[in-house]
Amino acid sequence: MSYLTASGKGALDTVMSSLSFADKACRLCITASTVDFDNELIRWCELEGFDTTFIPYNYDDRHYIHELNALKQELRVTESYAVIGFGDAAAFCLEHFLKVTNTSKLCALIAYYPSRIPDPECSYASSMRVLVHLADQTVQVLSASHGTDHKRHIVKRRVGAGQGTGDRLDFAYTAYSYPGISPGFAESDLDNYDPVATEIAWTRTLSVLQSGFQKHLDLEKTWEGIEQVTSGVDGFEEKYFSSDMSTAMTNYTTEETPTVTYIPTLKGASGIQALHQFYKTSFLQGRPPSMRLRLLSRTIGADRVVDELYVAFKHTQEMPWILPGLEPTDRQVEIVLVSIVTLRGGKLYSEHIYWDQASVLVQVGLIDRNSVPEQAKGITALPIIGREAAKKILLHDKEENIERKTASMAAQVDGSDIH
Repeated sequence: MSYLTASGKGALDTVMSSLSFADKACRLCITASTVDFDNELIRWCELEGFDTTFIPYNYDDRHYIHELNALKQELRVTESYAVIGFGDAAAFCLEHFLKVTNTSKLCALIAYYPSRIPDPECSYASSMRVLVHLADQTVQVLSASHGTDHKRHIVKRRVGAGQGTGDRLDFAYTAYSYPGISPGFAESDLDNYDPVATEIAWTRTLSVLQSGFQKHLDLEKTWEGIEQVTSGVDGFEEKYFSSDMSTAMTNYTTEETPTVTYIPTLKGASGIQALHQFYKTSFLQGRPPSMRLRLLSRTIGADRVVDELYVAFKHTQEMPWILPGLEPTDRQVEIVLVSIVTLRGGKLYSEHIYWDQASVLVQVGLIDRNSVPEQAKGITALPIIGREAAKKILLHDKEENIERKTASMAAQVDGSDIH
């Protein structure tokens, strides 16, 4: 469901207070070997409340170290700073801050596609968090010194895939690989820019920054603040189907282009004006009186909230967002819907909504499971599940209870509350 809400007065204040870093400085340095670095990441960091500055890496090591050390100036006893480096600047910082004596007040170091990395078995000071994003690249690996010559050896290694779908590498410090993605993927002004890899890396980066600065934000509280219902409005469904358009649209970021996409039907919009029109003409008009929602689970990340929702309704009116172009069938529908919301600085940035459209089409009579194509040999019915799938999740997979509660759930869809 699109979280188009009617936030009451004070809701935005609640959101921003849960994101505020004003109680102590969170100084963040972004550094790269260019003076015209892409501003997008800088803007993202500023939106999250970090006191952000940029330092170019000019290969004058002595001057560069002086500038890095200046970041600590005027910080109070309890305050700290973090560094995000790119390319050669990231490589220098990874090596420089490997020495414990250089890590005073440094709480986090994040490196994007460094050209050189320390030995994967090296460990950093326990007082700081380290995160390395490695593209599909060849890197120089600085091995630890051996013997009496105290010389370090440099070898070239190709970055391979990591473990699982997340591609985490088996390093002593936290590192991820991004197979098939070239260096420069996180800079929108470069040809190698990859928005998907950028989003994944940013979520990981933000999580490390929050941990390093000990800012364990209550993102659920932020999300609930956005969902806050106008005083006097009752019903869980009103959080998702508010008619107060002017207030609801203020929950979307104006620093980026907010986007909402209903994946199974490709309905939705991008941009404030287009979203306003979509909600007004397609979404809010597509809510039958019988619509009932129930939160089944919620997963919280550094910048995302994933809601699993039970949705039940009787198809008594046109619903362009889920059944576009279809006249009312007067049939009951029950599905499980997943909403993935991304926030930027306490504002809605994107939402992706998924559900089983085949199940919906079966329930409204557009697909007959027993109508099997001739070429589908060996099966007697199409592998599509109707309402039973949603009921199974709602009842915690207790199959023995499904039949017993079917009548009760049907009554809920007809107008009673879901408890």
